[in-house]
Amino acid sequence: MNDSPANRQTNMIKHTLLLLTIAIAAFAWPQNITAQKRRAAPAKIQEVKYTAAPAAAPGECLQTFRAFFEYLQRTNTNIVRDEAAQRRWLSQELRKALAQKVATFTSPADDPDFPGNGTFIGSWDYPSSYSIASSRRYGRRAIVDVLYKWGPKTNYPGNERTTSFIFMLEDGAWKLDDVYTFREEFAQAESLAQYLREK
Repeated sequence: MNDSPANRQTNMIKHTLLLLTIAIAAFAWPQNITAQKRRAAPAKIQEVKYTAAPAAAPGECLQTFRAFFEYLQRTNTNIVRDEAAQRRWLSQELRKALAQKVATFTSPADDPDFPGNGTFIGSWDYPSSYSIASSRRYGRRAIVDVLYKWGPKTNYPGNERTTSFIFMLEDGAWKLDDVYTFREEFAQAESLAQYLREK
């Protein structure tokens, strides 16, 4: 058996490489298992019957909507600057989003995109009429579906648009948490809360 220094060095290198290969394999094995688990087909989501009795939005919520909607139409009001009105009608999260949006404007008076009452109605050209088409409640959330209609002397004569006002029961009162505009001929689908959070 040749036990020369050259052979001892060769054997040492082989032994080191073997140990290194084992260590790499041991490290990679759990990661391979995890990756295989991630690639596995997801479990099927089971459909279950909704057993709660369908319920319309409570009267207090509809009263809140009507009072807020009337407020927005007044010429001497401004929901963006009226902090008392914000506390009365807007959820805490929507107030935060509004403040965040307002902070992004450097010259509000000169910017046509600066939020105002129309931002909460969902149209710069106000509809001629509105109807509460339906409402529903899911626990602490209520949705009021409103159908807008534009008359002949408007920018959208004959147009109809559905807008959903989403309320949350917060501190014992119904507060507006979002307004969702559905895509129509003259409108893009949009969430008010998402718009306010965009920079």
